[in-house]
Amino acid sequence: MIRDKVAVLLQQAIAKTGIEDSAIALAHPANPEHGDFSTSIALKYAKKRGVSPMELAQQIANHIEKGTLISTIEVIKPGFINLHLSQEILINEMKHIQSDSPYGQGKQDKKVVVEYGQPNTHKLPHIGHLFSYVYGESLSRIFAYQGNTVIRANYQGDIGLHVAKCLYAYISRKPEGTLSLHEKVQLLQTCYQTGSEAYENDVDAREEIDAINKALYHEQDADLIKIWKETRSWSVQYYDEFQKSLGIVYDRSYFETDTWKIGKELVETSIGTVFERSQNAVIFRGEDHGLHTRVFINKHGNPTYEAKELGLYAAKMRDLAPFDLSITTTASEQNEYFKVIFKAVEQLFPQNPGTYKHLGYGMINLTSGKMSSRTGEIVGAVQLVEMTTELIKSAFDMQDSSLALSVAHAAIKYSFLKSDPFKNMTFDLEKSIARDGDSGPYLLYTYVRTQSILRQAAANEQISLNDVYGGVLNTEERAILQLLHQFPEVIETAAQQYMPSVIATYLFTLAQSYNLFYQKHQVLKADDAQKALRLAITSRVGIILKSGLRLLGIETVEKM
Repeated sequence: MIRDKVAVLLQQAIAKTGIEDSAIALAHPANPEHGDFSTSIALKYAKKRGVSPMELAQQIANHIEKGTLISTIEVIKPGFINLHLSQEILINEMKHIQSDSPYGQGKQDKKVVVEYGQPNTHKLPHIGHLFSYVYGESLSRIFAYQGNTVIRANYQGDIGLHVAKCLYAYISRKPEGTLSLHEKVQLLQTCYQTGSEAYENDVDAREEIDAINKALYHEQDADLIKIWKETRSWSVQYYDEFQKSLGIVYDRSYFETDTWKIGKELVETSIGTVFERSQNAVIFRGEDHGLHTRVFINKHGNPTYEAKELGLYAAKMRDLAPFDLSITTTASEQNEYFKVIFKAVEQLFPQNPGTYKHLGYGMINLTSGKMSSRTGEIVGAVQLVEMTTELIKSAFDMQDSSLALSVAHAAIKYSFLKSDPFKNMTFDLEKSIARDGDSGPYLLYTYVRTQSILRQAAANEQISLNDVYGGVLNTEERAILQLLHQFPEVIETAAQQYMPSVIATYLFTLAQSYNLFYQKHQVLKADDAQKALRLAITSRVGIILKSGLRLLGIETVEKM
């Protein structure tokens, strides 16, 4: 990365002033006219050196070698050093961006497990699940681009009280005749809602649902198990189809039926050391660790979600280890829950410290408010995609359903990922499909524009540069080149902070810069030297947009 080269040059200059600092902070000025990199190192050490920040900044600047890498150095108040890259290095770096060689790909070579999605069976996936799909897939792609081996994992609840509630209602209204898969899962959602209401308001129903739950765990009723397996298969098939439409293929899928026995055994064999009995249940006393106490086996002898999570971790260790990191993504409502889970994991598996991490993302709301699958006040994940697709068709006068779906996916995914994932967000459907502004369709449109220009160029047009451009870059050309070389840094930051929004923000800025350039300057009608440069810029903007969008889980289109 160019940043690393600049950092080395700056460290050499700083060392000549007697300062040793191995972690120099470099930033990109908000205004590109103020340079490509800026450092406040002088503000950090001026007082210790007994000089003013401006004086120390000038001393450092005097030792920075100007040439192929740095063309101009500025010292500005109160002690910042601004560094301008040479035109030669900007153009040469652009030449490294090739469609057949991922630009900025890392070499971290770690094994990372990313668990995301996690919709329960016997329900419909809601918008929160959709965010989990989108966020987790983007993280997986970012980690893979960094050179890591990524294992995509899904974990679904296919047993427990929510299933018992659904089956309670389903048994009494079991349908006759042939239903489509869509009708089947809609029926399961309705049954779950009916069973949930009965469980809360009807004592007899509560007892019956608890009995169904117990029978499922202990496989006491063959007819019930048959119904459970059939209805479970509907949910699994429905999710598989939806996941594939989003571009997600899991490497490993786990179900609670795979983990509950493992988890229960782990808890029972650790009573008296990690866990303790309390009022006919088994608990983990979190207060001993500054956390809160949670039940791992309830009074009915059934494992809770907590015990199943322990079983899941043990299953991952059995199937996927050794791994450097296992990430679980869920809504932030479960942050405190996972602190307890991981503390219990730490006690049970002390040989694997630091290999697990929970990322709690913010709640996803629509303008109508928070959703709940229990009450039925829900906007389904599939429903949202369908609504967005129809709106795209209307707003863009688009007849091609496949193309409209691709643009709809871009609209939703980008809208989700452009925000800080750890804060609550409100999804605005109208803004998500905007032709102009910070939206997925806007980025797709910019990419389509670059490809259209390249197609219009003659078949024998020279698009890549063999020699450094001899003219002076104009403001808009330079601004784009200043952004292009930052792509590797952006990916690195996104991976370190678990924030695809860093990439989304960068891509929007790049698209804005290119569209401004396109509005002000001719490309195909420019003179030969400028035409070659501008086609090269157009080509590289297209490559970076395509690569960056793919990291967000968005596939580009060739027309809009």
